[in-house]
Amino acid sequence: VTQQNAAASEEVSATSEELASQAEQLQATIAFFKTDDSGAATDRAVGQLKAKAKQMKTVAQPRKAAAPARSAKGSKGGFDFDLDDAGDERDATFSRAS
Repeated sequence: VTQQNAAASEEVSATSEELASQAEQLQATIAFFKTDDSGAATDRAVGQLKAKAKQMKTVAQPRKAAAPARSAKGSKGGFDFDLDDAGDERDATFSRAS
């Protein structure tokens, strides 16, 4: 049991070191994309878009046509997929479901 605990401890230690290394790489990658700008340009652009949206006319959404009535039998689901009987030798092992 002691040997298993020691092995598990070493494995956890190695995993911890690997995760720390990956965290450092991730921080370096994120630092590449950081800018000194505080986001003022983004805030200004959002304000401009909101103002433009208020000026635009609202377009009425087209109404969907009523769905056709279903037959009294109901649908079993699925669909019929026609391959124009152009199967290959492997298709012979399958049978059509009823």
